[in-house]
Amino acid sequence: MLLHHISEGLILFRCQQLCFLRLILRWGKTGVNHPMGKNMIGAFHQPQVVLASVDALETLPDRELSAGLAEVVKYGFIYDEAFLCWLEENMADLVARDSAKLSQAIYRSCEIKAEVVAQDEREGGIRAILNLGHTFGHAIEAKQGYGNWLHGEAVAAGTMMAADLSCRLGWLSREDVKRVENVLVAANLPVKPPQDMSASDFIELMSVDKKCWTGNYVWYC
Repeated sequence: MLLHHISEGLILFRCQQLCFLRLILRWGKTGVNHPMGKNMIGAFHQPQVVLASVDALETLPDRELSAGLAEVVKYGFIYDEAFLCWLEENMADLVARDSAKLSQAIYRSCEIKAEVVAQDEREGGIRAILNLGHTFGHAIEAKQGYGNWLHGEAVAAGTMMAADLSCRLGWLSREDVKRVENVLVAANLPVKPPQDMSASDFIELMSVDKKCWTGNYVWYC
């Protein structure tokens, strides 16, 4: 990522980075990982513009591309069912790096992100929906070591765990959960957490997650 300062402003140039699709959708909130948890240290600072070259996706390994798609499908799950239907119909082309469809997916994802952040810049309300899959996912990353599981892979498994939990609580049907699974599998993403992680591991790590307020879990999962 290149940073270019113009007067008091900030412009982000996203180019040839790992998990590119995730990075071009992330602005305004910056975070640094800490051994105690993901993105534990950071600040809010809005750029004037975010520039992204879709051609840079050609430089990524398949695993990194899929990890980025985890963040794209999230927007269909949390905000726009029509977009989710489009992703279901076009996932094979996205995985195959169809540039026109990747551009369309990125554009709509950016639109949704902007709409949500405009309503809640500092994550006091609706912006929290952007954390789908991240509470479980951050626990996976912390336990496995950052980089061993890519962020998108951890979020995908976390999203599946969140869907399963929601079904157990009566908030989603089993058919809904299967739909989530099918989209993630089509994107070549994991849908199960690491076998060496126990429930107690998740509870311990989630207790220090940034979304755990005054000792209470905030279940955006």
